[in-house]
Amino acid sequence: MVKKIRVASDVGGTFTDSIAYDEVSGTITVSKVSTTPENRAKGTVEGLKRAIDQHGASGNEVDYVGHGMTTATNAVIQRNGALTAFLTNHGFKDLLEIGRQNRPTLFDISIVKPGALVDPELCFTARGRIDASGLEVEPLNEADVIQAAQAMHRAGVKAVGVLFLHSYANPGHEQRARALLEQHLPGVHVCASTDVSREFREYERASTTVLNAYLRPVMDRYLRSLYGMLVDETDGLALRNDVPVMVMDAAGGLMSLESARSRPVSTVLSGPAGGVVASAHVARRAGIDHIITMDIGGTSTDISLIRKGRPEITRSAVLETVPIRIPVIDINAIGAGGGSIAWIDEGGALRVGPMSAEAVPGPACYGRGGERPTVTDANLVLGRFDGKSRLGGSLSLNVEAAFRVIRDAIAEPLDITVYEAAAGILRVAHSNIVRGIRVVSVERGYDPRDFALVPFGGAGPMHGSPVARELRMPRVMIPPTPGILCAMGQLISDLRHDFVATHIAAYADQTEEDMSELVLPLVQQGLARLEREGIAPEQRQIEVRLEVRYVGQSYDLPILVDFDARDYWKTLPVLFHEAHQVRFGYADPSAPIEIVGINVTAIGRIDTPVLPSLAHGGSTPPSQAHAGRRKIYFEPLDAHAKGQLFNTPVYRRSELMAGNVITGPAIIEEVSATTVLYPGDVLTAHESGNLIVEVAQ
Repeated sequence: MVKKIRVASDVGGTFTDSIAYDEVSGTITVSKVSTTPENRAKGTVEGLKRAIDQHGASGNEVDYVGHGMTTATNAVIQRNGALTAFLTNHGFKDLLEIGRQNRPTLFDISIVKPGALVDPELCFTARGRIDASGLEVEPLNEADVIQAAQAMHRAGVKAVGVLFLHSYANPGHEQRARALLEQHLPGVHVCASTDVSREFREYERASTTVLNAYLRPVMDRYLRSLYGMLVDETDGLALRNDVPVMVMDAAGGLMSLESARSRPVSTVLSGPAGGVVASAHVARRAGIDHIITMDIGGTSTDISLIRKGRPEITRSAVLETVPIRIPVIDINAIGAGGGSIAWIDEGGALRVGPMSAEAVPGPACYGRGGERPTVTDANLVLGRFDGKSRLGGSLSLNVEAAFRVIRDAIAEPLDITVYEAAAGILRVAHSNIVRGIRVVSVERGYDPRDFALVPFGGAGPMHGSPVARELRMPRVMIPPTPGILCAMGQLISDLRHDFVATHIAAYADQTEEDMSELVLPLVQQGLARLEREGIAPEQRQIEVRLEVRYVGQSYDLPILVDFDARDYWKTLPVLFHEAHQVRFGYADPSAPIEIVGINVTAIGRIDTPVLPSLAHGGSTPPSQAHAGRRKIYFEPLDAHAKGQLFNTPVYRRSELMAGNVITGPAIIEEVSATTVLYPGDVLTAHESGNLIVEVAQ
């Protein structure tokens, strides 16, 4: 039988998740393998092979590869990128060090700042100046650039970031400096700020440019290694050379392998983006447009809010004190995951995280040398996992080790039972997550009760019900293959390219014709890029956002406008005031507004895989869905009551049919995750493959 396989993988800190979709049969297979930190490409290929093997197929039947990873993010966190230099205008050598004044820890003498991406001794300057209008005030001193290049060569730098003031208005000096550096530093990665972001605010632009340079050698090596293993016919996947390999970007779109190598900053924070995109897609299939996603992995919980089926996009993010000015899905990441370590602070209070056991040594129950209790250990002790099961289908669990570390580190010091200690670990972890959800909802003017909670990731469905209950969210939706959802996102995401320009002008001084003259060149750039990538005209889409603020404000809001509509300019103030009211709780329609920037997004629509639907059945699950019973401890809804053990039924998710109803307490197991229904919860299997849970309040 002919097969057409589309595959995707997502490399996390603990596990590498893979998914394979056969376009002919419409079937999906998944795999979950341990991440291989020494060479993440190895684990990626192993996981893809396992998923493909389940179709009875081989690598030469693969037509598409999607990939998401934490390589760039980890390089920033661990500060193991390339030795990087920085070149800027004379008098601005300390630009990166000075940064912004709005540092929340400015007066905390106990704070130890992470290491800088560029050593102060590797910051160089050159004379020359462009003004804000783009006019040359002073010619670029090429001798200064050459002298800096010679010093960089002696220092052995592998990458250089170049930023000159107001280059967004006139990139001439930057382009010439880049050419000189490339001439005198062969083999060194040189990145000019206008290659990354043509926007004002020199500090954020400098930080983003330096980060891009810092990551280029790392990502270039990794992606070359990955592609080599994908096409290797002996030990690799034996992928055909003409098969596209796409990389997830931070805004929830896809970029080519070549683009990811030249612009790796766009892959920072892209790990969770695939899950957010996939959540929005599968929720729409169930008729749900407003959701809050909760991606719980081994080390963190990533939270995002989606309204009307569209993830929120921001152009400002911070990773380990490094500001980044690129389009990013608005995700609040907190240190609460399956590997989060439970501990007792100096005041005798139980705490969970942000420290994590990570993949190695991992939780104590993994049997890899972990000696500190984690959230995963607590779930195992409480019976949410079967002690005989294998996590992700392969990793065996040690109940005795989990029991011992919780007893020794938590239960005995607090003089409580091990069950109470394990339940307490979960309660604290849930409180941490609830605070994170309130950041993206309540603090931004949204009532979480108006949203459905979508938990995913390897640990997400275990914690969806208690988190939703604490927030009084009435409904939880468990997506298909929740532990592999980030990988699924790479199968259904579209190509995406962003083109930005700074334009600061009062709204009252502009006309629709003026703005159209500025927007149209960016639109044409976007369409040209999609054409070069072979996207058919009917699959091309352009989105235009104008960055707007009240005159005198420091921060702006992106306003999506219908650029093809005749009256888009007239409706802009109304849209802005409405957005400002939602975001900040007030608006002043009488106050003057101004435009500060233009953002054009070119989207290349892909043929979205048709996800399988569930066959219809009655309200009672079929007999083959029953997998037995086991004793499970549930903490009480009332914090002052005692928990108890329930003889809880266990179901196989793969055997459930649309219309089946399960009342909690219950456990629903699958390869990639385990769903926990608390007493009183009512689950209904939806034909879309989602499990809809009405939460007991």
